Amino acid sequence: MLENGAQRMIYHINRVKMKANAAPERIEAALESWRNQGRSVPSVKSFLVGRDLGGDFGGDFEYSAVFAVEDLDGLFEYLTHPTTHETDHLGLDLVEDLAIFDVSDDDDPELNAKIQELHRRRNELNPDVAGMLADVPTYRGAGVDDR
Repeated sequence: MLENGAQRMIYHINRVKMKANAAPERIEAALESWRNQGRSVPSVKSFLVGRDLGGDFGGDFEYSAVFAVEDLDGLFEYLTHPTTHETDHLGLDLVEDLAIFDVSDDDDPELNAKIQELHRRRNELNPDVAGMLADVPTYRGAGVDDR
């Protein structure tokens, strides 16, 4: 616990730019699926899905989702939860540009390596998702080598 009683957290962040030909109703279905992840994954303590207002800061992203979990076990539960897999199947083919990363106030010097390993394990367990990620024209993120 931190001094004010707050718990250390891991924030899992997804930023996307959709393909120009992505149908608006499919985009909305993918956004709603992200919201469903936030509501249904037990380890998610809070979440936000909405327009990405980053502008010139790191790309031309349109939408983002942030999921807060308390620890590595919670992150792995989120990454491997059926609703996360469902969102991948529903939305990855709509994506032109994708950035996935994690932010934490945990000072463990090995935390990044541990998070990267969770992403790699998730992709090993779900080779179809790893393949869909590989098909995203521009992908920067955890768990995929040589991109």
